[in-house]
Amino acid sequence: MSLTSDNFEEFVSSDPDDDEEIPIGLALSELGLDVDVDAVAAVRDVRERL
Repeated sequence: MSLTSDNFEEFVSSDPDDDEEIPIGLALSELGLDVDVDAVAAVRDVRERL
């Protein structure tokens, strides 16, 4: 079996719902999450549960 560009056509076409005016970095930053975890407390909590 070989792959051609036709196999990827559905993945490469543009999405009509996308706003191409927004830079990709800005769009991705809107999806990002800030996670603040105290690693020592998290490990102690897991150890106590075991």
